[in-house]
Amino acid sequence: MSSSNRRVIVAKTPVLPAQTTPEQRYWRTYASTQLVKEHNAVSHICFNPISPHDFAITSSTRIQVFSSKTREVVKTFSRFKDTVYCGEYRFDGKLLVAGDASGLVQIFDAVQPRTLLVTINPSSHPTHVAKFHPTVPTNLLTCSDDRVARLYDISQATKPIISFDDHEDYIRTGGFIEGSNLITTGCYDGVVRVYDQRTGTEPIIKFQHQSPVEDILSTNPTVLLSAGGNSIKVWDLTAGKVRNEMNNFQKTVTCLNKNEHGILAGSLDGHVKVFDEFDWEVKFGWKFGGAVLSCGVSPDSKHFVAGLASGLLSIKTKKSEPKVKQGVKAVKSNSFKKMMRGGDYKGEEEHRIVANNNTSASSSSSTKLRPYEKYLNSFKWSEALDCAFKPGMSRELTMTVLEELKKRGKVRVSLLNRDENSLETMMLWFMKLVEDVRSVYIVVDFMSVLFELYAGVLEKVPVLKELLKGFYKKLNAEIEKAKEAEKIRGMLQLLTSV
Repeated sequence: MSSSNRRVIVAKTPVLPAQTTPEQRYWRTYASTQLVKEHNAVSHICFNPISPHDFAITSSTRIQVFSSKTREVVKTFSRFKDTVYCGEYRFDGKLLVAGDASGLVQIFDAVQPRTLLVTINPSSHPTHVAKFHPTVPTNLLTCSDDRVARLYDISQATKPIISFDDHEDYIRTGGFIEGSNLITTGCYDGVVRVYDQRTGTEPIIKFQHQSPVEDILSTNPTVLLSAGGNSIKVWDLTAGKVRNEMNNFQKTVTCLNKNEHGILAGSLDGHVKVFDEFDWEVKFGWKFGGAVLSCGVSPDSKHFVAGLASGLLSIKTKKSEPKVKQGVKAVKSNSFKKMMRGGDYKGEEEHRIVANNNTSASSSSSTKLRPYEKYLNSFKWSEALDCAFKPGMSRELTMTVLEELKKRGKVRVSLLNRDENSLETMMLWFMKLVEDVRSVYIVVDFMSVLFELYAGVLEKVPVLKELLKGFYKKLNAEIEKAKEAEKIRGMLQLLTSV
């Protein structure tokens, strides 16, 4: 009784790691880009906390409000005598505050741009920080280049409630720590100070950032981030020490911003990078053509905005997902149906065997053997190897034939009695794959036998001799790469073992 011919299983190439992560796929949906050229550097970006989340752009001597729907300028605040450094909304979106280079702090009605409500003159030096309290509508923090941070009650803004004057250099950032009564400032003396307005003017905690602090961000009541130099430090307020440090930039980090999908940081090297809030690893990034001074994502995650030192404003809008009408079931594609075909099979007929000798012709036609399978089943090893290198054969099928010959121990037999043309074809194919780690193991096996059998022929024929030199050159290059990789691995082991 004869048995049916055994099919050769096609070799599957090892699957490479996924090219994109879920975080990368999410941030890449911010694809629709609009560029706006301002007269001067875009120093600050702030989104209105209230829907539809318009965003205020601070540049030169004015603040422009862009519509989140049209991405066009809808309001302009221009009642400033000098360069504006900040434009911040209150948590209810009704007021907008800004400080300028003359030291003046002005509070506007966010709905009526020409309505000036309150004017405060904390200092004659430039005021770089003016921020409302996240929950108390009347509290306002200002920080100026006279090295003093002040807390005001805007209902009676003649003098500050309390002043913090122990700074040794310019104060360029400050804010309120989320969910607490604490105030924090970042100074160019490299120190991050945390104050409690209830206990006095002296800081309760000092953190040494060791570089001029450009921005600070409170992510929760116990975690504070500071950006300065080319690093970002994560401070644990309960332990009073640094929890983590990210040195992922080549130049000064200028801005920090929080989003539900991560922490954004912009730098003078032109990068905006997204960090995971749990392991503090970089998950995504953008590269711009100039130094980034400000960045932010809208509360509804619709827009990503970055401001450059060159005055260029980049607005990226998230792609909208197709809406499905309520009560109407979404139609699934044919590819999904094909994937799910047979998913409802419960195995009702798994013990039923049907045999019919009359259908041998139809079954044989449906399982038609490929040419190389016929040669392998007929023990024609040389013809099977020739078939592997015919035009039109895919890399997977060629590798299948080579692996099958190696498995059966017929590498040497299949390479016997070769002419110059067949040797040239094989050597060209092997040279292409010597750099591929997925194929090099089979390439080396066949080439070593080929060199042993045809050493004299390869030296005499000029074409084969050049191919042999090229193969050795590529092989030596791969060996050098492997040596360098081993050195790097050793250095990394030393670093991680400390």
